[in-house]
Amino acid sequence: MKKVIGLIMSLMILTVPLSNVLAINAGQEMVAIGSNLTDEQRKTVYDYFEKEENSVNEVDITIDDEKKYLENVDPSRIGSKSLSSIYILTRDKGEGLDITLHNIDWLTKDIYENALTTVGITDAKIVIASPINVSGTAALTGVYKAYEQMSGEKVPEETKQAATEELVTTGELSDDIGSDDAANLVNELKLSMDDIKDADDSTVKEKIKEIADEKNITLTDDQVEQLLKLARNLENVDLSSVSEQLQNISDKFNDSGLWDKIVNFVKGLF
Repeated sequence: MKKVIGLIMSLMILTVPLSNVLAINAGQEMVAIGSNLTDEQRKTVYDYFEKEENSVNEVDITIDDEKKYLENVDPSRIGSKSLSSIYILTRDKGEGLDITLHNIDWLTKDIYENALTTVGITDAKIVIASPINVSGTAALTGVYKAYEQMSGEKVPEETKQAATEELVTTGELSDDIGSDDAANLVNELKLSMDDIKDADDSTVKEKIKEIADEKNITLTDDQVEQLLKLARNLENVDLSSVSEQLQNISDKFNDSGLWDKIVNFVKGLF
């Protein structure tokens, strides 16, 4: 009987996602540095971080680290050298994410905020910098490595994969529908995961189209398929542990949209 109970408990652990919020005390800092930076380029990114070299613990990001989670990304987005670097300072619970970008020419702060929230990183100052313009797809890899070093915990592989898939999917959508709409749409999809988790493909697609219609966003069939794939990857991530942060992001987008309408209305009067 004990063996049966033990087996049931093991199966429950395997099938129920664990909280993915990483518990790290506020005030910890670390740099994840691109391994291919020259001495001059290192100085440039440290200037962006507003830190002196050797004043903060470092972890390297290699091109192999970057490619590990970016297998399905257009190689032109990744490049052949590891240049992106990240500075992280953890904050008190509830302070949220403060993200600054330097020479990141594809992904936006909102897109990063979405993906970092998926990983369970919710309260930190993060500076993502490169000495030259880059897409920024590799930045999450540096965040993973730095947070694992600081917390002593491993970020689950399925969570890393889902967040990276989210980052790239949102970036690709932003090329067609704009970065704000793309980030807003993906965040609403995550808020709906409890309703569509384990549903059949047609049900998930209908939900994706419903969200898009509510946001006045037009999606192609290929884009719906892309979002379906993302939803499947998010099924094994415990988004309930970051539901408050997801709702805050949603409120921010809704408030921004309302403000835009007010501005446009006032402009129309004149």
